Amino acid sequence: MNVIMTKKSKASVNTCGWMTVWEGAIRSGKTVASIVAWLRYVALSNEHIFFMSGKTYASLIRNVIDGEYGLLNLARGFVRMTKDRSGSTVLLMDSANGEKKIHLFGASDDAAYMRIKGLTAGGWYADEVATHPESFIVEALSRTAVSTDRRIFWTLNPAVPSHYIYKRFLDKWESEKSPGYIRFHYTLADNPAMTPERRAELESQYSGRYKMMYIYGKRCAAEGVIYDSFKREMVYSRLENEKKFTSQFIACDYGTINPCVFLECAIGDDGKVYVLREKRWDSRKEMQQKTDEQYVEDMVSFVGDPGQSDIPIIVDPSASSFITALKMRGYFVINGKNDVLPGIRRVSSLFAMDKIRIHESCTGLISELELYVWDDKASLRGEEKPLKTNDHAPDALRYYCMTALTAYDIAEMGLNNE
Repeated sequence: MNVIMTKKSKASVNTCGWMTVWEGAIRSGKTVASIVAWLRYVALSNEHIFFMSGKTYASLIRNVIDGEYGLLNLARGFVRMTKDRSGSTVLLMDSANGEKKIHLFGASDDAAYMRIKGLTAGGWYADEVATHPESFIVEALSRTAVSTDRRIFWTLNPAVPSHYIYKRFLDKWESEKSPGYIRFHYTLADNPAMTPERRAELESQYSGRYKMMYIYGKRCAAEGVIYDSFKREMVYSRLENEKKFTSQFIACDYGTINPCVFLECAIGDDGKVYVLREKRWDSRKEMQQKTDEQYVEDMVSFVGDPGQSDIPIIVDPSASSFITALKMRGYFVINGKNDVLPGIRRVSSLFAMDKIRIHESCTGLISELELYVWDDKASLRGEEKPLKTNDHAPDALRYYCMTALTAYDIAEMGLNNE
């Protein structure tokens, strides 16, 4: 397959050092350039064992291996996916230097480094390396230490400036002018396939710090209000025209000491997400905690008995006892997708694109959206985390947007499906 690349991307392929980093905006062409560079290195190297990693095994396959510009397509006829003797999925490449074997790993938790212990490899490719645990990175670097043709390839979207990936590795290597360390910074302008119309469309999906990071490719601290695109103009008192709704769900953020919130959400025939109603119980304010059975009765009063209502209920999967109580009553319950940062990005994008409407009766949600902020102390540690206050209704909205919206809904809204 022929790939059109800018001068910067061609330079990144042709001038790789022992450590080459592609950092910058989403959809900027950095991943394609890194894959081409990686394939070239593996094919020409005198080493025969290599490995690749992603935030998860699934994200590695999705971002790097599959797809129109994925590794398998770019090297069609030379690379194939198969199983090795242990049953693990590997890539095999035919080259003039013999067959090359590439192991694939997910690095989603602190124990992930155990998966690569004992491996000796010539080179390593890491997709979204800032999402890898530090322990995995340290171990992975050691796995290539004795290579006679050592090459490391990293891609990442910008993180908070204090992230360990900068403090311990990238900024350190840069300040020391480490021989063989090369970093390429990418913006949307570096993708030759990105039309001005598509660029404007992507820019419209982000605001605030996310625009700085994902559009302009700049490192940005997590500070201030999380949903800075939420405006009071998105609150409605009545609908001008009678609307038809689809994808109707109840999204629940469960709490015993903390507030318990139910939101009724749906997609209107104008393609926007509507938060129609809210029910909230704050144990601290009411000076009384409720049992799971009492919360089930609250659900009955909110949506009706299961015999009267067929609306599915989305619940944080950690609320196992409440989920069990709802199911025993006869409700159809779906475990919510609780990926915090991807969920926040999706809700932020929907607000930035003016795709959410909230009824004025949802006072708890409206108030918390204006008070939900980033954790400054976590930012100082290099972590990107929301402060665990004023997050109950926003969490319920996030569960809906991450769990109920289908790929079709996302495409119809013009939302970038990360």
